[in-house]
Amino acid sequence: MPPTRRPIRIALDAHVVGRRKTGNETYVVNLGSALAARPDVETLAYVDAGAGWPDGMLAPQLRPLRLRAPQLRIPIELPYRARTDKADLLHVQYVAPPFARLPVVTAIHDVSFEDMPGLFSRPTTFRLRTSIRSSARRSAAVVTLSEFTRTRLLHHYDLRPEKVIVTPAGVSAKWRRLPSTEALKRLEGLDLPPRFVLAVGNLHPRKNIPRLIRSIDRLRRAGLDDVGLVVAGQPGWRVDEVHAAVAAVRGTGWVRLTGYVSDPVLEALYNVALLVAYPSLYEGFGLPVAEALAIGAIVVASDSTSIPEVAGDAAVLVDPNDDDALTTGIERAATDGTLRARLAEAGPRRAANFTWEACAEATVGAYLLALC
Repeated sequence: MPPTRRPIRIALDAHVVGRRKTGNETYVVNLGSALAARPDVETLAYVDAGAGWPDGMLAPQLRPLRLRAPQLRIPIELPYRARTDKADLLHVQYVAPPFARLPVVTAIHDVSFEDMPGLFSRPTTFRLRTSIRSSARRSAAVVTLSEFTRTRLLHHYDLRPEKVIVTPAGVSAKWRRLPSTEALKRLEGLDLPPRFVLAVGNLHPRKNIPRLIRSIDRLRRAGLDDVGLVVAGQPGWRVDEVHAAVAAVRGTGWVRLTGYVSDPVLEALYNVALLVAYPSLYEGFGLPVAEALAIGAIVVASDSTSIPEVAGDAAVLVDPNDDDALTTGIERAATDGTLRARLAEAGPRRAANFTWEACAEATVGAYLLALC
């Protein structure tokens, strides 16, 4: 009999766990749990001192980090700890150590700073371009969440095609249809409009929230005056533009900016929303679209970048740069009963294509490539 191969020992940079880093945290937690369930890998997850894995999820082996600052964690602690713990490779997000005496796999979820630099400050654009370009080129393999981002990585960084592996994100089984009484109970204490469009994501320029505010205002003036807007996400760069958009339409009575919300609250919001609007200008995957579809929410989303890969035919797709297209798409999704019934049925079927087990399977394929 051939000898049994020992599990690949993975050092996973999981410092974002507990930091409310939204998509990045969702990725590392769910991937780490899916890897922990596999017999062919042994996963060591490096987390902030005192941080724990989310309750109810299978945890990898946790290793507390000693250094919190990225200027020390990335170039010094991670490669040192990975070697000391006899890891076969190191898996990081976006930025790899400049020197590491073991193979590095880098997850790069999008390159919006390359394609749309105007969405970032000049110092941020310079920093991201410099650090992520060099990380991609020196990594043994790069993993990303969509074919769209893979294409953009190859375009910008002149990487060998076989080095860049698509590992689509998954949708956790926790995103599900709730009894209305349970959903409403979770939302007690939130001052929400009686009917509302839900937007999910940090208040960053690429999320296109000012245009969405204007579209809802137009719908209200056209007769849907009982529809409000709820935006669930942390403040980001140029958040003043969002507040200015609210003021311009006198929307303080019908726009709610909730800030960060926990997953149970977000799940309830998905359940009770009239529809979910995701008019993002640029995405590397679009997890909120997948989560909303899994629940059976009605989704209106951008027809560009990675979002059509996620939504398929289970959402209304619109040009995110066209005010009229966004307004018309939301109006159709809010009022067309036949369309709403079709989308509510199609959403969960579409979301079922995305699992964290499949993400882990593709990621292990990238590990094997990196170790060749």
